[in-house]
Amino acid sequence: MSDSRLSIDADAKATDPESRSLLKVVQAAILISLLWKTGYFIQINAIHSAFPLEDPFFPWPLQRPETVRVAWILASVSAALVLFAKTQKNILRLSMLGLVALAILSIHQKSFNDVTFMCCAWSSLWCVWMATRLHEPFENLFERAAWLTHLILSLIFIGGAVGKLTPGYWDGTVLYEIYFRDRDFWTYNVVRSLCPEESLPAIAMWHSRVVVCAEWFCGFLWLMPRKIASIVAVVMLCGIALTNNFYLFSVVTCLIGLALVGLHQKKDSSESGQVAVFENEAN
Repeated sequence: MSDSRLSIDADAKATDPESRSLLKVVQAAILISLLWKTGYFIQINAIHSAFPLEDPFFPWPLQRPETVRVAWILASVSAALVLFAKTQKNILRLSMLGLVALAILSIHQKSFNDVTFMCCAWSSLWCVWMATRLHEPFENLFERAAWLTHLILSLIFIGGAVGKLTPGYWDGTVLYEIYFRDRDFWTYNVVRSLCPEESLPAIAMWHSRVVVCAEWFCGFLWLMPRKIASIVAVVMLCGIALTNNFYLFSVVTCLIGLALVGLHQKKDSSESGQVAVFENEAN
């Protein structure tokens, strides 16, 4: 029993605590994303079970509602357990389990159209990459880890921008019909109360164009200085949910977790040395 405990402690000490902390921040963000719409997921799953639809494009396991339930539970549980894991082996195993579950949710017939799972899958992929490198010195790993988060965020923003390269988005018709015309949300309620109805299509057009251009701008986060890129990403992601739909926090929270990596303040070498001295004296 004592030998096993010593082995776990040795493995935990072999991994850098700062690297583990950053990974767990992203895993916590993934967990929040998955739990944010729990009631909605349960309701939709009940509808799928009551009114099953079969699409021959998807293999049989990717049509069954039971697959979605199991994958969602596994993804949530694995993200929660990572927060308490200490050894690199356990962190890596749980991260890989979460990635597989989220990959299934991203391609399942009944969940592929919810971008929550796609964004969580990309965040989980970063966690798996990070988990394989927890033994590396944090000073050598941090800049690469932060740059990779910005690259992932850039890809997601570019994907959103490319998807909006349609006449309906450029002329504002899509956002007008979805949001500006009658959406009961504080931002659009304020716009309708302050602006005449006939001006709403023009406002929607310019708003839509600003959104598209902002997403293209965020597609270059990977080229920006680390902290600036992270701040831009956090502001953009929070703005998406705060001004459009609070449910969108299920999509953006995991991405905010990625962006927070770049805001981490590294310990200086003297502080790290003092910590190491104190640990040696304690041992």
